[in-house]
Amino acid sequence: MNIPSLFKSKKGTTFVFFAIILTVIVAFAALSVDVGVIAFEKAKLSNTVDAAALAGAQELVTNVSNTNNVVNNYIAKNNSGLNESTIIVNESERSVKVTSSKTVENNFAKVFGNNSQDVIATAKAKVENISALNGCRPIAVIKQTFVYGNIYVLKEGASDGYNGNYAAIALGGNGGSTYEDNLLNGYSGTIRVGDKIPTETGVIAQKTFTSIQTLVSRCNHTPPCTYNYYNKNCSRIIFIPVVNTLYVNGKKYVDVVGFATFFLEGAVNSGGQADIIGRFITYHADGETSPDINDYGTYGIKLVK
Repeated sequence: MNIPSLFKSKKGTTFVFFAIILTVIVAFAALSVDVGVIAFEKAKLSNTVDAAALAGAQELVTNVSNTNNVVNNYIAKNNSGLNESTIIVNESERSVKVTSSKTVENNFAKVFGNNSQDVIATAKAKVENISALNGCRPIAVIKQTFVYGNIYVLKEGASDGYNGNYAAIALGGNGGSTYEDNLLNGYSGTIRVGDKIPTETGVIAQKTFTSIQTLVSRCNHTPPCTYNYYNKNCSRIIFIPVVNTLYVNGKKYVDVVGFATFFLEGAVNSGGQADIIGRFITYHADGETSPDINDYGTYGIKLVK
């Protein structure tokens, strides 16, 4: 047996085997880079369509005819090089569905004839009625069919009250100072549909008038906000619990059935009485939602797909 020849043969075989293994490792490493790029682009695309669907659903609340434009503009600003997107607006379901795709070029998989790969993402956002909300003001309105843009008297003076109740409610405590703080800043606690909240007796006219005037004066936007063109965080926008009744005697509990949003036009103070004047608007707020409660124009948006 020729020992040196055998040794050389084994050495050559080992080298060839090592070369094959190294090639396989490099190939897998290269492919993993492409897989990582595709995963990154998929996640980025998913985030884009999620946010676009949510933005579209928000627009659906206030201006349905502009929903498609909002979705397309949002996609264009947040992700480039996409293929054509599909937008489905369902007004009866109050939903916006967005599907987008993007072609991702491979860097290393081209060696195996795979030049590119399409990634696809779909998101659906739905508008539902708000069932729980923070920041409500300490006044309530009786359930009714509200009309967009119509003027409503949100808190009436004593001459229009019933047994000492003038639409004021006690949130987090009784008394004028608590009422004033809640009127200026909104109640910090959460109110839910089904809660029982106490009414607040007394006119509280001066605190009502000055607080509303302060809220109106805090709006320093240019141009000045109006009920149909406003900054989303304008101080003149207030949330109010909708209740089953206000015709109760003295300090009593009333049932919360929903939430309405109003744009403050101001307050009228005459003869020791104060009326709060506001226009009803539809609005997207941050809060818990439910498909099973009545619609009073204040909505939340959630992803359902």
